[in-house]
Amino acid sequence: MYLYRVVRHKYLYDLSGNGSKLFGGRWNSPGIPALYTSASKSLAVLESLTNTPPAILQNDFSILILEITGKILADEFQEKDLPKNWKVYPAPVNLAKMGDKWLLARRRLLLKVPSVVIPSEYNFIINPLHKDRKRVKIIAAERLELDTRVADNMK
Repeated sequence: MYLYRVVRHKYLYDLSGNGSKLFGGRWNSPGIPALYTSASKSLAVLESLTNTPPAILQNDFSILILEITGKILADEFQEKDLPKNWKVYPAPVNLAKMGDKWLLARRRLLLKVPSVVIPSEYNFIINPLHKDRKRVKIIAAERLELDTRVADNMK
């Protein structure tokens, strides 16, 4: 299984989840590490564009390609099981609490969650606390190069 992550160059090889541990995210509270990834490169870029201006993404980011080796099962939060307001920004606290519970249980390495940007596509949360975290391998890193029209259209 391949997963994708848009990341600042200086954190390219950091799979610790420390960024989300410091600041929290939709699926985790501050203090609990999580590694956010997407099922495709394009979704990873779209997810990043919702939080980072294109000009910054263009200059300081890469797409990290990860492989999860061996057979790994993922837990899943389906949209039907989420609160009605799960897509709002900022994210409802109860989503982070759901993610915290999953992360701290350490039952599985991966959690499949619907994307807020495109709910029919999926992101995967990697649990850096899980015993199988060594199955997450960095395959490649590609400098993120956005077409200039992306930045122009977002002004």
